[in-house]
Amino acid sequence: MSTNISGKKREALLSKIAEIKTFIEKNADEKNASQLLGYLGELSREVNGKKYGLVFEEHREKIDELLEENAPVFIEDKKLFVDNGGELNFLLEGDNLASLKLLEKTHRGKIDVIYIDPPYNTGNSFIYDDKIIDDNDTFKHSKYASFIYERLLIAKTLLSPKGFIFISIDDKELSVMKLLCNEIFGEARFLTTIGWEKRTKCQNTDTARKMLQPKIEYILVYKNFNTRAEFNCHVIGIKNYPETDEKGEYRIEEIGQMGASGIRGRGTMIFPILGVYPREGNQWKLGQDTINEFITRNDLFEENGKVYRKIRPFDESSESLKPFWALFNAEQFGTAESAKNELNKILGTKEHEFETVKTIQMIEELIYQSTNERATILDFFAGSGTTGQAVLECNRDYGGHRKFILCTNNENNICRDITYQRLKTAITGKRKDKSNYSDGLPGSLKY
Repeated sequence: MSTNISGKKREALLSKIAEIKTFIEKNADEKNASQLLGYLGELSREVNGKKYGLVFEEHREKIDELLEENAPVFIEDKKLFVDNGGELNFLLEGDNLASLKLLEKTHRGKIDVIYIDPPYNTGNSFIYDDKIIDDNDTFKHSKYASFIYERLLIAKTLLSPKGFIFISIDDKELSVMKLLCNEIFGEARFLTTIGWEKRTKCQNTDTARKMLQPKIEYILVYKNFNTRAEFNCHVIGIKNYPETDEKGEYRIEEIGQMGASGIRGRGTMIFPILGVYPREGNQWKLGQDTINEFITRNDLFEENGKVYRKIRPFDESSESLKPFWALFNAEQFGTAESAKNELNKILGTKEHEFETVKTIQMIEELIYQSTNERATILDFFAGSGTTGQAVLECNRDYGGHRKFILCTNNENNICRDITYQRLKTAITGKRKDKSNYSDGLPGSLKY
């Protein structure tokens, strides 16, 4: 039996605190005793606190202090309203913590999908309290964890009971982000990590071309419910029922077997079907009740030691579905380079600050797979506005009335000059210089 060393250390500390408490109760005057016992209570709670998970120094931001004394209020800039019919969408400019605090009052439990692409805490990508956090900051990782944690706590309250959250992250902060999400959403609600083929070209500089080349970025997927998660999946065809008898069309399928050892092994799955047993060490994939149903219908038969069933259209969905694979390849979903080229095309310029951009195809796929036709999608690290355009294109490509809420700050006029302009161009089909980008997309936008 293993020994919990940390547990023993914790018990020893609590025992020492108890001894000090006893001494104070016997020897200190009433006023001092009350204060000192309060301190000991705080120490006990700290010592007896978190026993597993990510531990980090919590940091307080300037925006926290501002929000303590001021309620967030957003005022519409009516000159920037974009109207092309469709659903009404929102772009919120300001610190995303303030935006989330406001949404907590207006949209608690109403967001169906959250997609975020937070800063990756690399190079100069992470700005905290208006300062760039560089590699020399001794609290770099704690500040990052504290920054993300506070926002994810609110995000969880916004998710609907059947909601999903998708978080893009690189390999450097993947482990930290997963521990944070496990604590906030629950480890049991983690679904998978999707890999995205971010690049297909190597870094060909003298210093980089002989190094290990990073190719994949990641998307953490969590659900906000305990039941099994199912996705929409793409229909790739209609199942064929080539055989016919007096009861109608059917197709033939062999009753499958699987290994009976390990955690999936169950003695109840080993029984004779029409006199045939599964091979030694195996068990049937179908249970006794299902088999009995096919026997009752006379839709089961044996041939050459194998058992087959007749599957009819009412036994299953007639649609053949493409699996929702946890890998987004470059050929189908594009790369960071192709996404940047598309952003250049939308804006009609290369003069912007976005080096790494997510593809419309990738985010549209996440939205299609996880939403109904009237879903509300939130992105509180909106960046260049890819999520908003992906929602609009998802409505066009698959039908529906999905709407989005995007939140971003206006550092270097990014919200006004990039995010807003991109969304306006996507909706109207016209760039800022009045040149044509596309035929436009149904939708309206409030800024």
